[in-house]
Amino acid sequence: MVGSAFEHRLAAREVRATETSDKGSCRKNPCRDSSRSRASRIDRLMFQRVLLIGSKGQLGSQLLKELPGEVFGITREQLDLAASRCVIEQVLGKLLDRYQPDIVINAAAYTAVDRAQSDEALAQQVNAWFPGALGALAKEVPVIHFSSDYVFDGLAMRPYTEEDTPNPLSVYGASKWRGEVAVLESNPKATVLRCSWVVGSHGQNFAKTMLRLACEKEVLRIVNDQYGVPTPTPFVAAELNRCLASSIPAGLFHLVPSGETTWYRYALWIIERASSHPNWQKQLRLGKDQLIGISSDEYPTIAKRPANSRLDTYKWRNNTGKPALIDWQEALEPV
Repeated sequence: MVGSAFEHRLAAREVRATETSDKGSCRKNPCRDSSRSRASRIDRLMFQRVLLIGSKGQLGSQLLKELPGEVFGITREQLDLAASRCVIEQVLGKLLDRYQPDIVINAAAYTAVDRAQSDEALAQQVNAWFPGALGALAKEVPVIHFSSDYVFDGLAMRPYTEEDTPNPLSVYGASKWRGEVAVLESNPKATVLRCSWVVGSHGQNFAKTMLRLACEKEVLRIVNDQYGVPTPTPFVAAELNRCLASSIPAGLFHLVPSGETTWYRYALWIIERASSHPNWQKQLRLGKDQLIGISSDEYPTIAKRPANSRLDTYKWRNNTGKPALIDWQEALEPV
């Protein structure tokens, strides 16, 4: 578990000052909890060293901002996952030696679902091979890796559990599944978190696309037969913050807010919220009545998406001591 590994490493050394000369690569976050009863938690968070790969991405940028302790953000410029595998392993080894992290978080991913169908080699290298290489090179250091709801085929009539066998419909989904297996096999302390419909203030996502199109179009046709739940990046960061101080268990977990929706109903919620916001009212060219729900057959895509990508979070809640997770609409408020 992450917590026990950190205790061992912290006890075996004195707290170090940042040794890197690259001042921009390290961000220290103060602990936000002033309660005396949590003094030990403060110590653990303040002196935890986190190597965050993919720190400029949609999820990585949020984690870089929110995670406590010393967070060393690694960007594409420092670690190019499109390079040769030999070069990637050499650079990664040097980064691990340089920063000596207590935890490694991999937020880097190839996320262009449709493009992956014709760019399979790179998608497999980034999403499948790299997590396994990272887990092996990290050795005794716990690794937290993120995966996707697209590992499933969507044929189930209920939310998927971690025990359900994946059956991806696309190259992207297959690459994410292979990455899960690779990192869990290469590092016994690895944690894989499956998230769905990730949305954040940084980068491109469905919410931003809907707002842009709502300012350009007079009618929008949105798929209404694919079910899942948006996962805001602040929600993921908050859950990691909650658990990093004590222990994030190793293994495979589903991490999404509670509730469910479709892309069409999600778009309705976005437009309704924007319509009441003064910054958007004058820009929008349509309202919720101009949103039309359609079937997946009416909106064909290069890569097939699962009709049902709902994820059951019981295992995560049971292992981290949280009876219920926040509803997706409430979780989206900070985004």
